[in-house]
Amino acid sequence: MELKVWVDGIQRVVCGVTEKTSCQDVVIALAQAIGQTGRYVLIQTLRDKERQLLPHERPLEYLAKSGQYANDVHFVLKRTGPSLAERPSSDSVPPPPPERTLVRSSLPLNPRAQATEFKKSKEPKKSLTFNLGPSSSNDILLKHRQKYQNGTVGKDTTHRPPTKEDIFKQVLQQQEQLKALEMQNDSIGKDIQTWERGRAGGPHEEEDEIAYLERLIHRNDAELAEEMFWLDELERERTDEQKRQDKMRQLRATMEDYTLKIKELSDRTEALEQEIQKETSKRLSGEPSPADIEEMVAKMRKELEAKIVQSQELDSNLSNVERACEEARRNLEERNQELEDLNKDLRQCNLQQFILQTGSTVTNGQIRLDEESFSDAGITQWEGQHRSRVFIYRQGSSWT
Repeated sequence: MELKVWVDGIQRVVCGVTEKTSCQDVVIALAQAIGQTGRYVLIQTLRDKERQLLPHERPLEYLAKSGQYANDVHFVLKRTGPSLAERPSSDSVPPPPPERTLVRSSLPLNPRAQATEFKKSKEPKKSLTFNLGPSSSNDILLKHRQKYQNGTVGKDTTHRPPTKEDIFKQVLQQQEQLKALEMQNDSIGKDIQTWERGRAGGPHEEEDEIAYLERLIHRNDAELAEEMFWLDELERERTDEQKRQDKMRQLRATMEDYTLKIKELSDRTEALEQEIQKETSKRLSGEPSPADIEEMVAKMRKELEAKIVQSQELDSNLSNVERACEEARRNLEERNQELEDLNKDLRQCNLQQFILQTGSTVTNGQIRLDEESFSDAGITQWEGQHRSRVFIYRQGSSWT
């Protein structure tokens, strides 16, 4: 497989990367390809987060664990410092060679070595391909010999005898070159063993790799589902916490209101207690005797009984008045009905008497006009007589 790594703002492609390829192998391959000495680390970036990978970590395994975020993962090769040859040495005591860890691996010397910082660009400037497969150790030795000869030729042209520092630097360089060659030899041996196992295993190893990848995918899906579940739980907890905070604020406001009300009631209670004490002191100063109290109670009972009797009499009188009013109303209605009947009879009598007195035939219109005029006059006269009769009748009934 291929692994894309950003080096000094340029995207480079490393070929031959497997699941067993470590970050140390990738760093060594890239450093040898760019031909710069120094100490390097491989940094993994995901969006705005950066993390330095350890030498034994495997980039492809991390990409498989990233799942759907694998496209957002980038690897950056960063130079952390110069090599031992570029460091200034003391004149008195030469410093001992530092321990070579897996994170910091010094690379062969190059005269054009320079410290650069990684600057990420939006588009890759150049894409190069490097192979982590087995390479010839003779080519590496020839390159180191040529570099060493170039260095010695440059020193001869200066016509300056080598000093102890130069000799010590050369020794350190040779030691670093030997260690680099040993590491390269080990990586080549591992690649050869891997290649031989793959060649011997054949389809079975591919099936095992496919099964491993499927298990890895299932595990990533399970981890992703679990992560989504916990994210939902976190969001639910945040919502519940917000509700609890709102309820707490409401309870605090209610508690403050109740505190104010309690204070007001306490003040009012104190005022009432003071008034009660004053009234008690007044009563104690002018308190009546028990005989006076009994006399006052008896007097009040008598007054209450008299009031009860009076109220009963008033209730009976009121009921009698109501019955009399009801009877008078019925009599009045009967009188009004009799008055209406008498008015009708009087009109008929007046009309017949008028017809008999005239003794002549008249038209219907004249009869109607005369009837109306006569009936009106007769009605007025009859009403006057009837009123006098009713008045006399009422006086007689009142006298009786």
